[in-house]
Amino acid sequence: MKKITREDVSHILVKDKYYEKGHLGTKIFQSVVALVGWFGVILPFIWIFVPILFPDLEISRYFHSYSEEIRALMFLVIFLAISFVIILITYVSLTLWNNHRFGGQLRKETTYDDQRLATRRQVLNDSYNERFGSQEYRHTVKYYAVKEEQNLDTHFVADLYKENGVKL
Repeated sequence: MKKITREDVSHILVKDKYYEKGHLGTKIFQSVVALVGWFGVILPFIWIFVPILFPDLEISRYFHSYSEEIRALMFLVIFLAISFVIILITYVSLTLWNNHRFGGQLRKETTYDDQRLATRRQVLNDSYNERFGSQEYRHTVKYYAVKEEQNLDTHFVADLYKENGVKL
């Protein structure tokens, strides 16, 4: 079995110079780009809100707000408020329903067959004991290499259950 060193892992994984030590120029450049981007996101809102909220300020005469902008902004605020309320009601009701269902149904009713579960466990344990050795050995060994012929097929468990007459 090949052991992987930290150097090998560092070549495999993606690295970001922004978070590494040094690279001050990269940090400054990426921070400036991020701030300019956020300024571009916030500027349209400032452009609309300054004349609406502070019409008497001297700077407000440099910004123009039209009635269409105000109507669009009010529509957006109303739409987002209604969406928020609908999402809030939906999530709260689903949470309450799930808690009620969990407390009332899932805790009181057994959702699995104890006999079938015991049979499944026995079938799997017997198969694992046959392939990999006893359970005590498997739990106490510090290193175990699986031989190629010991690998499990994709449908191993389903086929094992079918052979032993245990339903899925």
